[in-house]
Amino acid sequence: MKKLIVLVLFAIPLLSIAGAAQAPQAATLKPRTAHGKPATTILNPANARTDVVVVKFIEGTHIRERAGQLEADLRNLSDAEERHLQRANLARQRLFQELAQINAAIAPNTKRLVKRLFSRPEAELDAEKREGEANTGEELADLNLYHQIVIADAKADETERLINQLNALDIVEVAYAEAFSQVAAADIAPTTSDFTGSQGYFSPAATGTNTTNGIDVNYARLFAGTRGNDVRIIDVEHGWNLTHEDAPGTFFQAGTNSSTTEDRQHGIAVLGELAAAENAFGMTGIVPQSPVGVSSNTGRSFPEAVNSAASALRSGDIMLIELHQAGPDSGLTAPCNADQFEFVPMEFSDANFDAIKSATSRGIIVVEAAGNGSMDLDSSIYNGKFNRSIRDSGAIMVGAGSFTGRAPLCFTNFGGRVDVQGWGENVATLGNRFTNGSNQLPGNIQVNGSDANQFYRTNFGGTSSASPIVAGAAASIQGLRKARGLSAFTSVAMRDFLRQTGVAQAVSSKQIGPLPNLKAAIDAHAPKRTLKVTFQSIKVVDNVFAGPHAMTFNFTVNNKATSFTGTFPQATSVALPAGLSLTGQEILDDGLLVFVSANLRSIITRDPKTLQITSVLSRPVRVIHFFPTGTSFTTNPLVAFGASKTFTDRSTDANGFFEVTYKVEVVSSLVLAPITTTTLIQ
Repeated sequence: MKKLIVLVLFAIPLLSIAGAAQAPQAATLKPRTAHGKPATTILNPANARTDVVVVKFIEGTHIRERAGQLEADLRNLSDAEERHLQRANLARQRLFQELAQINAAIAPNTKRLVKRLFSRPEAELDAEKREGEANTGEELADLNLYHQIVIADAKADETERLINQLNALDIVEVAYAEAFSQVAAADIAPTTSDFTGSQGYFSPAATGTNTTNGIDVNYARLFAGTRGNDVRIIDVEHGWNLTHEDAPGTFFQAGTNSSTTEDRQHGIAVLGELAAAENAFGMTGIVPQSPVGVSSNTGRSFPEAVNSAASALRSGDIMLIELHQAGPDSGLTAPCNADQFEFVPMEFSDANFDAIKSATSRGIIVVEAAGNGSMDLDSSIYNGKFNRSIRDSGAIMVGAGSFTGRAPLCFTNFGGRVDVQGWGENVATLGNRFTNGSNQLPGNIQVNGSDANQFYRTNFGGTSSASPIVAGAAASIQGLRKARGLSAFTSVAMRDFLRQTGVAQAVSSKQIGPLPNLKAAIDAHAPKRTLKVTFQSIKVVDNVFAGPHAMTFNFTVNNKATSFTGTFPQATSVALPAGLSLTGQEILDDGLLVFVSANLRSIITRDPKTLQITSVLSRPVRVIHFFPTGTSFTTNPLVAFGASKTFTDRSTDANGFFEVTYKVEVVSSLVLAPITTTTLIQ
């Protein structure tokens, strides 16, 4: 059970200034740990680009690209940047000396160009960093310290030498070659049939006597919000066929849409799982009411695509990462899927990790494909980069399980970092599968010959097909919570909840986690108790104005609200109207939140000569009282329903306060009832 939290927030009107105010102390943040850099780098041109080097400077250096050169403005460092420099024990003279070495290596005659890795305005990235740190209590990377060095006529040995030189400098946190990424794949005339019967992942979960192995989308649709209403999703990969007859509309498009057929067919397969239109033909997405967007890394870096997508998402929205990248050499032999053997999740690279971490710190849920490399992510070859006790991006990492029994498939990556699984085979959706340029393959459905806008398939696979199932489940749950007025899950909270309510994987030494179970997730949201809060009286004391006081009080209990306007004599308790009550339900650990707010009379300052108003100082006052789920409202342990307890809370500022008295009563225990079809369609 959570501890009781009582917050009393107040405004302090200043009538005079007796002295300078003390600067607030900076909150202590959990330090960010740099992961280290290699002593030497050996490039494999098949796995990494020789023409693009990513370099991250250490925190606090405030190094920025200006007119093709790198500058460090140390005159206007923030307090946090000063602390970082002190922690690094980096002398400023050495910083400038090493920066001069780098600028010499990227001079115009070197055929090397430096540019920012994240192109959004620096001020926006700074603001998001502050927001994320306030949300998480952790230090985050300054994304403005990431840069790219683009090399013309690149040669592997020269790029290796440059990376080694950069990593030898104290001002460089890490430098590395940008890895290649791949997609993790494994109604117009004539009339298209309804193929939704092929979407087995919609079926009930494998619990009790059920012989199916779905996530129970059909059960979820009995409840409001579970079609993903008002939950945005942005897919990050290479390309999409956005003109498909069953494709959802897009609210956001960023980057260049890939022109390759395979990329576009992959992307539309993903969007089809998520949000194919709910109609009488083709497929239907898990959350067809979710607004969908796309962010391509074609022609730009992956972290830039992630950061661009994050700019269009709100706290509680979802980003889906459908790519994986080449990983280090394991010395093993591929057991299957040799073309993608040793591929790993995108967060392996530091810039990718920091871009994802920046998004999750702002409340965005990130669902990330674990990749099709057949690798154990707990292996020492990854130097702990997938060990959450060392670093945690906050993303939900998805493995690929069998469509019948939730067993890890041969190609899926696995390990302690893999959180949940989805179907990694036989997924029915939009698009066609192509091999060697041909789409004449089993499982492809071509309604109108070669017209790609009427391609469907029942053979989508890989962690690419698994991840949209998890993202769709997350959007369905988030939509339910929004519809019920509950706070949105963060990425970590959603990750934990999907694991807690999912169906366990088949017995295996390879961890890929449970398969989401929407029925269990929704049933877990059944209210534990309904509590009635009756507001009984209010007393106002204002040390500036004598009263009586004409005031409006706003009352909120969880997601329900009301107000009362009246006149309150000074320091006298005033009974509120009978029946001024609100009810709230305890769901999961959200508990009961009582919030009362008002404004004391504003203090107006006038010019003594002209009598014109020079300032208006408002005085908001409020009380917040949180009761964790299961809080006892009686001294008699044998009393459950009908138990009640009275509370008096006081909100104070320097010149006045109010006291509110209210009673909390246990009314009943309820179950979450499904809505009717007619109520659902709005």
